[in-house]
Amino acid sequence: MFRESKFKMAIFSSVLLAASFTASAEESANQKSYGEQIAVKAGHALANVTTGWIEVPKNIYIMTRETNIIYGFIGGTGMGIFNLAGRIGTGVFDLVTLPIPTDPLIHPGYVWNDFGTKTTYGTQFYLEEPVTQTAPQ
Repeated sequence: MFRESKFKMAIFSSVLLAASFTASAEESANQKSYGEQIAVKAGHALANVTTGWIEVPKNIYIMTRETNIIYGFIGGTGMGIFNLAGRIGTGVFDLVTLPIPTDPLIHPGYVWNDFGTKTTYGTQFYLEEPVTQTAPQ
């Protein structure tokens, strides 16, 4: 029982730390300093690793809103597990590459931002730039 409370306290403190990085990240949208870039990246990494599980209820909500409750629960759970793995994976990748300032790999950067929008991944995972075709005029 004592170990369980230590675990809960560790999770709570890491989420609190990530939330404090969130506040500083939004204030410094045009950041220039290397230290600020690393702090924002660390905040994204810690938040994505610790709160990635929120992707499951988020995707259930999105799928249910778009279709119906049955498909929303089944498809949303599957998509949520996929995005859970993606969010934790990008968080671990950001932790490993912490000294290298990069743009976030996952959008929205935090799972709680734009809760009603689907999770997408950055162009870093494409071999080529995606081609968009426009209609002839």
